Amino acid sequence: MAPKMALVTGGTAGVGLSVVRALVRSGAFVHFIGTRAEVGAGIERTLNGSGPPVCRFVPLDLSRLVEVEAFARRFAAEVPVLDVLANVAGAVLPTRQETPEGFEKTLAIGYLAPFVLCRALTPVLARAPRARIVNVSGSPGLLLKRRLDPTDFPTRKPYSGVRAALDAVHAKTVMTQTLAERLAGQHIDVNAFHPGAVRSDLGRSAPFPISLLFTFGRPFLSQTSKTADFVATAESLSGTTGQLFVGMRPRPLAFEAEYREGLWAATEALVGV
Repeated sequence: MAPKMALVTGGTAGVGLSVVRALVRSGAFVHFIGTRAEVGAGIERTLNGSGPPVCRFVPLDLSRLVEVEAFARRFAAEVPVLDVLANVAGAVLPTRQETPEGFEKTLAIGYLAPFVLCRALTPVLARAPRARIVNVSGSPGLLLKRRLDPTDFPTRKPYSGVRAALDAVHAKTVMTQTLAERLAGQHIDVNAFHPGAVRSDLGRSAPFPISLLFTFGRPFLSQTSKTADFVATAESLSGTTGQLFVGMRPRPLAFEAEYREGLWAATEALVGV
């Protein structure tokens, strides 16, 4: 029997690397995306060892949506069936940075790239007997009551690195529920998860004093995310969709339909769908 196929973004560190390792342990072949070529190649060598390959590193800058789309087209042509798509990559930037396409970089990496990947790879996900999309989210208290203005998306307010990161993760959590409903008939489960306190590279570029907290807190943080690993690999979750997992407990996502559809339409207009 052919192994399951998985694709993980942000797979070279933190939560993403935890998911890559968990999927490999589950018997899947994992394609994992990152920007640091030397680090990614080293992880690939370590996991593959001297036996048959179990993973492949894909160098890709998720902030460049044209390249993300091109990658997705190539991937869909090369990999006929995809069982797991894990959108884990994110960014927290101290100052506003724009991508070559004019998008705010935090939003591009944390939300627009996952949006593009989910849309482009739905056909290959739909070919699996039961596929799943898993999206990194965060604390329900911070994200579930948050609201964006679809008529001012992305916001024209003065830049804040923390707000930009929260907006991206919130939008991706809303997208999780929208996709769960839209893809239910194609046997694709879509869930989000709060990763918990995990060592991450996010602190390298985070604004002060968050970067300081990451630096001093790093020794006390876990190297794995049990929740992320569980949501990405657990066979018992087949058929579970539209949930935000905190620990091993699912919490139904319940954003208003009008809000979800407004944000979806604004995102389509933004990325030129």
